[in-house]
Amino acid sequence: MKKLVNITFSLLLSLVFIPSTYGEVPAGYYYQAQGKTKSALKTALAQIAAPTKVLSYGSGYGATWEGFYNTDRNFTNNSVIDMYSPIVRMFSLFNAVDGMHIEHSLPKSWWGSHENYAYKDLFHLYPADGITNSTKNNLPLGEVFGTPNFDNGVSKIGKNGFGNFYDGGSFEPADEYKGDFARSYLYITTIYEDLDHLWNSPMMNNNTYPVWKPWARELLLKWHREDPVSDKEKARIEAVYAIQGNRNPFIDYPDLVEYIWGADTLKTYPFPVETNPFLILPKQNTIIDFGVILQNSTKSFQLAIHGVNLTSDLSLSIKNNSQAFRLVANTVSKNAALNGTQVELQFSPTNAGAYQDTLIISSGGLFTPISIPISAHATSKFAVLEPLNVTSSSGRLEWIAMPNANGYVLNVFKGDKVAGDLIISGYVEGSSWNKAIEIYNGTGKDVDLSHYSLQKQSNGMGAFGSTLNLSGILPHKSSYLIVHKNATLSGLISKASLITESVLEFNGNDAIELVREGISIDRVGFADAGADVIWGVDLSLQRKSNITHPQLNFNLSEWNVLPIDAVDFLKNHTMDLLIGEPISILNKQVGSIANYTITGLKPSSTYTYTVEAILSDKNVKAVNSAQIKTLAPEIPVIMEPYDITSNSFVASWEKSPFADYYLLDVFKYVGAGKIVINEEFNNIGTNGRPLPEGWTGTASGNYTTAASSGNAIPSISLKSNGEWLQTPVFPANISYLKFMYRFPSAATGSSFVVEGFNGNSWQLINKFDYSGTTAKSYPEFNFSSEQNIRSIRFTYNKSAGNLAIDDIQIHYGQEDLEFIHQDKTVNNEMYEVSNLQPATSYNYRVRSV
Repeated sequence: MKKLVNITFSLLLSLVFIPSTYGEVPAGYYYQAQGKTKSALKTALAQIAAPTKVLSYGSGYGATWEGFYNTDRNFTNNSVIDMYSPIVRMFSLFNAVDGMHIEHSLPKSWWGSHENYAYKDLFHLYPADGITNSTKNNLPLGEVFGTPNFDNGVSKIGKNGFGNFYDGGSFEPADEYKGDFARSYLYITTIYEDLDHLWNSPMMNNNTYPVWKPWARELLLKWHREDPVSDKEKARIEAVYAIQGNRNPFIDYPDLVEYIWGADTLKTYPFPVETNPFLILPKQNTIIDFGVILQNSTKSFQLAIHGVNLTSDLSLSIKNNSQAFRLVANTVSKNAALNGTQVELQFSPTNAGAYQDTLIISSGGLFTPISIPISAHATSKFAVLEPLNVTSSSGRLEWIAMPNANGYVLNVFKGDKVAGDLIISGYVEGSSWNKAIEIYNGTGKDVDLSHYSLQKQSNGMGAFGSTLNLSGILPHKSSYLIVHKNATLSGLISKASLITESVLEFNGNDAIELVREGISIDRVGFADAGADVIWGVDLSLQRKSNITHPQLNFNLSEWNVLPIDAVDFLKNHTMDLLIGEPISILNKQVGSIANYTITGLKPSSTYTYTVEAILSDKNVKAVNSAQIKTLAPEIPVIMEPYDITSNSFVASWEKSPFADYYLLDVFKYVGAGKIVINEEFNNIGTNGRPLPEGWTGTASGNYTTAASSGNAIPSISLKSNGEWLQTPVFPANISYLKFMYRFPSAATGSSFVVEGFNGNSWQLINKFDYSGTTAKSYPEFNFSSEQNIRSIRFTYNKSAGNLAIDDIQIHYGQEDLEFIHQDKTVNNEMYEVSNLQPATSYNYRVRSV
């Protein structure tokens, strides 16, 4: 990742529109904070308003950018609400928006960048202009004095002039957002007050109360008072509540701030009187998950119940009367519930498989019954499970608890003599009904397929279903091929182990899972990616021979991508297994808990683990092994340089979790090795021809108006569903792409995708949906050399309207680099670069080690 010392950018004006309907505070939500003052009130809010779940961090479904799509989107025009700059950018579903960062408004470095719930909490995460965010770095809030170092019309950065106690660099947002930031800061230090020993900021002390240094407290109070809660914040709290199951108390009840830090700290906050019956516990979004246990064993779950204003006893029931789930008591007395109690729910499966039901809590005068989902799995065999909480150097290794076990022996090693379990080794999505799934056995023993099944997720979302139960014995080093009953390719039909239609009616966006006794173990395809993400159409996938273990995290790099109707590879799978002995990493007895957190692993590495349960008369070995694949070190977020002189500057970046040190490159570009292509389609006729030399596609028209063209008339037009335009295949990697596009008229339901060809297959770069605007857009993309992108393709998915494309700019090849420092070891997050030439542009990039 690199940043130029000299940066230019343009500014646009953004108007913000927010829906005008808001929810009410749920009955009883703040009940347990009643009667408390000052620090006790703050601690009560921490216990009440913590999130019950958070999204994963990053882009895509189930991640931060999906959250932003719901919390920070102008619903009238699909643009991003950016509190950091006036630049207008548009959402493309849940993809990261080019030129923007996920910004921790309270900098993550202030608590050591630990990837906890605070790291992912939407109440202080915002989409932010990348240049502003990088320049802001981890500066505290403040009111800029004198001439700012940075001012884009929304954000200022410069010397703090508020108070007399801190005069260093500071970040000052626009007046209309100052209260938003203040309430975000107050929220984080309330909800995550247990991070008090980590606080490292010019604004904060290392305590749970009052946390803020006097000048910072006065600043936050001032901003909170002068910029009251806005309609934007009221809408946002409901969107976050729907995602995380929690609320920001200082948006619901703004005057709480005065009772904790301001003018009313000696008073008890007058929460509204609760008169209706409600439950404090269980909290909204509570889910009971028993995990995986052995069949014919029992696991208990203690559910806390605490009611207020109840008028009668509570009734408890299992909605679908599943025999595997049992309530020890079906009634909780009114008095017990009012005083707080627990009820026991037991899971006692007699058969292996997945179990689901719902616990219903009703009566007591509750306005509506409380529904709590229950999930559980049972297996007939002692087995290891996929690891959890994997980082670049650690992870929690999991296995099924064995009843009466006196402990467990854990063996962690590198190199596999046998496969961990069955794997999906082949996938065919060919012409017509030529569809197939292949399963391979490399476990070193014959496997009874009756313990396994296949399941499909339809259109990239929802539960996996269409279950196909398997049968028979699959010998070691053998494949089992399931073929669609209407297949016509002789190479499929002649090799089929089973001919059926169940689970095989997939069309390129349907992930397939291999399931062992209700436990999903392997997957081909992206799950929960949505119907628009087409990953597996008109192609065959062959699992690479070095893959020895199943895994649910589908990674296309584990597969060879073959053309449509390629089937010769089927029933010929091989697996690269170790001939010698594995390298032992850990072999020890680890106690009686069915998990173990291992540390000290190398980043970007694969380790295998297996477990033995120690019983009184023997040891029982798990029927499988599992793998932990550590993450690559996190790429540091490059910050803007500072202390720039005629011959020096200070390079800086954010702390990267788990990094021991950093390698810094400082360089300048020389020579002319980079090739720049600017294609303006000046010769395109009304039939979409002729295309420029080397370009291909089915474009059928052009636009001859300035409104639908870029720098010059005409532009190229995609008019029909499926029309496409492709660049030449360039002789070197593409590093940069920019283009103009416009929907010249209403195109409701239409979209287009941009893909890159890496020499073997097309990879999705981005998808652009019609968002109700006919304005021109100019998206930009940067590509790393590792992506190996050599060609770009645009494909139109039409429901209505046409698409105009123009001014496609591509950079390929690379200018020569002249290094000032290369792989310079740096032990912290900054380095002063000196002895430079005046009036020269330098670049720097950083890697974690």
